[in-house]
Amino acid sequence: MTNLKKILPAFLALIIALIASLPAAAQEGMNPMIPGGNSAPPGRAPKAVAANPLYDFGTALEGTMVSHTFTIKNIGQGYLDIRGVKTSCGCTTGNPSKVHVAPGDQSEIAVGFDTHFQKGHQVRTITAFTNDPDNPQVAMTMQGIVKQQVEAQPGEISFGNVKKGTEDTREVVVNDLNPGRGPFQVGPVSNSNSSIRVVQQKRPDGKPGALLKVSLLKTMPVGQFDDSIKITTNRVPLQVDVFGTVTGDLNVDPAQVSFGLVPRGQDVVRIFKLSNQGPHPVKVLEVASTSPAVAATAEPVTPGKEYKVTVTLKHGTPDGQLRGNLTIKTDDPEQATLKVPFYAIVGQFKT
Repeated sequence: MTNLKKILPAFLALIIALIASLPAAAQEGMNPMIPGGNSAPPGRAPKAVAANPLYDFGTALEGTMVSHTFTIKNIGQGYLDIRGVKTSCGCTTGNPSKVHVAPGDQSEIAVGFDTHFQKGHQVRTITAFTNDPDNPQVAMTMQGIVKQQVEAQPGEISFGNVKKGTEDTREVVVNDLNPGRGPFQVGPVSNSNSSIRVVQQKRPDGKPGALLKVSLLKTMPVGQFDDSIKITTNRVPLQVDVFGTVTGDLNVDPAQVSFGLVPRGQDVVRIFKLSNQGPHPVKVLEVASTSPAVAATAEPVTPGKEYKVTVTLKHGTPDGQLRGNLTIKTDDPEQATLKVPFYAIVGQFKT
């Protein structure tokens, strides 16, 4: 035991000296905690190549699924790892057939492109993430022309600004774009907003399809609105978006407050008008701001009919962009609150 105690320190010293004499690169290779310490020696790296990175599917009918299988080959000398696959909108993909690909081997990636609600020239990108140091992202592309089967004309309806209590009606024609594919039928039509009424009729020209009369009812409340009309057919479904703004008796001019570029350290004042076009007088109860840097007061010009609102951006506001809203509270039961956005850039900015 005594001899072992004498020999052990000398033996350990010899081991340390041998390790110290090794080149730095060799020492790193022995340490699993050093990044790259266990990587393959030069010339043993994987190399990822997409066999045919572009797939042109030509022409496809809307509503069909376009499928294709891409192949990634490993033409390097180390193992290729496929760590994930990402696709652009409208594409789905399954797992690669192999995620650990030996040199000379390959992996297949099946991709599907859903053409519902698509039309015209379409391009989708599929990206595979690998451990290839020279090509960590392998890009593949699927492209082609999607031919519509049916259409709604127009494809969306904008009622614009409509005074509260009025009604307006627009028409939508549903067309069959592939009449050679047999009889065309338009099924039920639905929407969610009770203040938008949709009536389906036969086309007056006698052609296959339908005529939709879309009416904005007087029950629509003040403010912005949007809705979607869902149209079923024996080909593919259609959707028509409907939107607009109902204006009330109270109006703000201008509709937003812009302070623009504001030098540091000074107050800036803006003024807008609140007018009442209704038959009954309206009182402004309060004007509040979402930012402590902006204050506002309302002063009657013609009591009950017109107010001057003074908005102040206070000095000492920190540099940068400032966005927020003023909330005007009134005693009008239909427009109890009105929102007025404000915007400013404070300070000196160099281009």
